[in-house]
Amino acid sequence: METNEKILIIDDEVGNLFMLKVRLEHENFTVLTEDEPEEGLKLAHSEHPDIILLDVNMPGMNGFEVCRKLKGDFATAQIPVIMLTCMDDTDYKIEGLEGAGADDYLIKDEIDHREIAARIRSILRRTRESISVNPLTHLPGNRAIEAEVNRRLESAEPFTIGYVDIDNFKAYNDVYGFQNGDKIILAIAKILRESVTDRLGVFVGHIGGDDFVFISQPEVAEPIADRIVRGVAEIAPQYYTEEHRQAGGIHSVDRDGDTKFFPFFSVSVAILPVDAGNSPSEFGEIAGRIKKKLKENGGNRYGGPEIID
Repeated sequence: METNEKILIIDDEVGNLFMLKVRLEHENFTVLTEDEPEEGLKLAHSEHPDIILLDVNMPGMNGFEVCRKLKGDFATAQIPVIMLTCMDDTDYKIEGLEGAGADDYLIKDEIDHREIAARIRSILRRTRESISVNPLTHLPGNRAIEAEVNRRLESAEPFTIGYVDIDNFKAYNDVYGFQNGDKIILAIAKILRESVTDRLGVFVGHIGGDDFVFISQPEVAEPIADRIVRGVAEIAPQYYTEEHRQAGGIHSVDRDGDTKFFPFFSVSVAILPVDAGNSPSEFGEIAGRIKKKLKENGGNRYGGPEIID
């Protein structure tokens, strides 16, 4: 049975790490392990696993602290966490599930290794259904984006939506194929995550295809957009052959059937300030006009309604 799920196990007991790794790799999971809590947090950021198995009793930083850090950071907040403990105590479980934000609990001495893979897949399935994640990037999808927008509108606090669109993406797919196109989407999803890592309260979602969003406080929207634009400009050339890098782009057929030159892929980021007086039905239309204007000026740009007034 094939699977693409990646599991990170954080446990200071090396023997337990090895045993779980062997069992789960036998079930065709990709398994990463770390016995230091701080290093485990770094690995969660860099590898963005599908699920984390986290030991409670660790020196320096216990599992409750690690879980709170994971759930308090957008880059890792959507990753389900299963706490591993030797203590079958109700108060202990409540602390993990409610206090730290864990998604499930397993008692080490009671783990049935014939069932653990099924338990993990069940949690992954429920998590993806509940937050509507995009199957490629694992970022929250349309249902989750809509719920986040409505939640912020109900709070009556002003916020900003950044609509991120990949430029010249169809031409790239036509020349390099959809598999390489998916690599670009994953790379840009990573840039979005990294661009909001140190920004509390920022949401990132994947509408689908080459369209993403971020939702933030108004004052941080432009710095985030600037990070995204600079990040994409930096990585774009490496996704082309040496010949195309030298040329600065590719020749492909446009939507009208004409052959033309397309520079490296880039992004256009429409920044749309929102308050309780706005209607969600207006957002997409205004953002579309902003992005069109940005694309006309060459891409790898960001701007707001002022550029279409």
